[in-house]
Amino acid sequence: MRIRRSMRKKPLRRPIKKAGPKRYRIAQQKKRLSAAGIADTVLRRMTNKDLRAALQKTKA
Repeated sequence: MRIRRSMRKKPLRRPIKKAGPKRYRIAQQKKRLSAAGIADTVLRRMTNKDLRAALQKTKA
């Protein structure tokens, strides 16, 4: 079987991530963590990886 032109157009098949939605997701995660009781001073120092790890811990 051959690969058709529509399957070779990689940006159309898999769009790249944008910076705006990423900032929005991080802001929502910070709001969820502050509602869970984590202080804002601690949240400001956390990296994105730490934010996701903290969210996983609060779910359990």
